[in-house]
Amino acid sequence: MRDKKLVDRGWRRKITISRHFEGPTDLTLGGYISGLMAVHLDSDTVEVTLRKPTLMERPLVLDTTTPDRVFLYDGDTLLNEARPVQLELAIPELISLEQARKAARRETVTAFPNCFGCGSARSEDEGLHLRSGPVEGRNLVAIDWVPRPAAVGARKGERVPETMVLTAMECPIARAMELGGMKKPEEMAVLGRMTTKVNALPEVGEPCYFMGWPIERMGRRIEIAGTLNNNKAEVLAMCRLTFVVLKEGVSLVGGSA
Repeated sequence: MRDKKLVDRGWRRKITISRHFEGPTDLTLGGYISGLMAVHLDSDTVEVTLRKPTLMERPLVLDTTTPDRVFLYDGDTLLNEARPVQLELAIPELISLEQARKAARRETVTAFPNCFGCGSARSEDEGLHLRSGPVEGRNLVAIDWVPRPAAVGARKGERVPETMVLTAMECPIARAMELGGMKKPEEMAVLGRMTTKVNALPEVGEPCYFMGWPIERMGRRIEIAGTLNNNKAEVLAMCRLTFVVLKEGVSLVGGSA
């Protein structure tokens, strides 16, 4: 189940994002940014647009003074914006938890080993280790997940915090970009938008699973989607992710995508 949000709004606050929530090297994980902002909107469906790279361990400002909007600033620079929206997805036939377990690629060494979502250099309690793989016979990627108390910041039997649910959704679903050659191996893509609908929150210590699928590629823009499901194959959350392939020679931190 998912409790009704108790949203306190109308404030601007200084925040600092811990390096614990790193995604690509030296940058905040996009899913964490989405979760950080979405919880300040009274909506089960939130779109977060990531406009600029968000650095860690520096003073930022979270702004909730505009109705139905949340903004994140670095000084006068707008980094990210969140707003309530609607989300409709054509969800493929759901796989089983066992199929998701078979698809998992936890032995994979990742390109960003310190990523909170999928990094292979993290300890079991310091990361989520959501390294998904292709599902046999389906145009899907998937992985099972048993949320660990220390990793998600909640006790066994409690609900996974909503911020952590959105954080967890990016990496395992992003692997769908590799299906059908949608993204070339040498290309680097960054999350530009994340739209998520949360129906219910998973329970810490209880098995659940992610599955993701490709939608389309238009130029440098890649659209994919996915779900988080409980062990009864019920959809707990769904999301649509927009990635942007960087131009050749452009780094993650510097320059325009």
